[in-house]
Amino acid sequence: MVYKKYFVLIIYLFFIIGCYDEIINKEVEVIRFEKEFYNSSNNELNNVINMYPYLFPNQFPKSVWITKKNDSLELELFKKSEDVFENFNFNSKKLHLIFDNANEFIKGFNSPNLITLINKGRIEDRVIFSDSLLFISLNFYLGSNYYPELPNYISNTMDKKYIFNDIAYKISENYVSYDDDRTLLSVMIYNGKLLYLNKQLNPDENNSIIFKTTKEKINWAESNEFEIWNYFVENELFFNTDFSLRSRFISKAPYSKFNLDIDKKSPGSIGMWLGYKIVDSYMKSNKININQLLNTDHYTIFKESKYKPKSK
Repeated sequence: MVYKKYFVLIIYLFFIIGCYDEIINKEVEVIRFEKEFYNSSNNELNNVINMYPYLFPNQFPKSVWITKKNDSLELELFKKSEDVFENFNFNSKKLHLIFDNANEFIKGFNSPNLITLINKGRIEDRVIFSDSLLFISLNFYLGSNYYPELPNYISNTMDKKYIFNDIAYKISENYVSYDDDRTLLSVMIYNGKLLYLNKQLNPDENNSIIFKTTKEKINWAESNEFEIWNYFVENELFFNTDFSLRSRFISKAPYSKFNLDIDKKSPGSIGMWLGYKIVDSYMKSNKININQLLNTDHYTIFKESKYKPKSK
């Protein structure tokens, strides 16, 4: 079963190559694939392939990996990553706190090994968690200034300060099931569960990092919590099945779309933030643990959350 999952992962990432770096301590092994791969000669590449055969699908000849290793764009990304991550401690206290909390809160969790690499895939997959392995694509964390072609609300999150929280989020994503009954509420509570678990794993992180927005926009949401809640209630949005609501309030965006003058002051994905608030209220109002939360349906959470912010 483990090898089957590795195979699916390999096909998905396609050209991921790796190597062993060192065991930093007894808890977490950090494997720096990109260093060994891009620094290897064509002859030394055989050693890498022999050491990690499951990362090199047999249907691709060695010439494919040589071409990849000498690709000018990949070499540029690798060299930039060398500069950005020269003194970066992947095996930090924050990582251990996330893993320790996951072991405490999540039934069946085992701390994975970290594998860093250069992967020209999707930004949504810059961290991939599978069984005992956690892949981190460094080329998506080179600093916002490195991606001038991207809008600010995306490039601002492409910084190494997001790595550990992205790890916490991906771990959370692996344990929260998606029960979509087409209502906006179901996707709000799903994302609320994700963010709640994310925050439990990484409790000391800034909310602006967790919700991937600016401090100013988080402050705006907190200051206008009652008005946001009231807007959803008055417009009967919670049980609405119109999919366009997801693009307005759930999808990544520079701001949420209330179709009001204040829109640009709001953070994007305000529905996810509101879903988190409802889940947080539910957990404070009910004596249950996280594993029980993960098995509770969205309607029960909404009904028993007692969430109703006060007007200021």
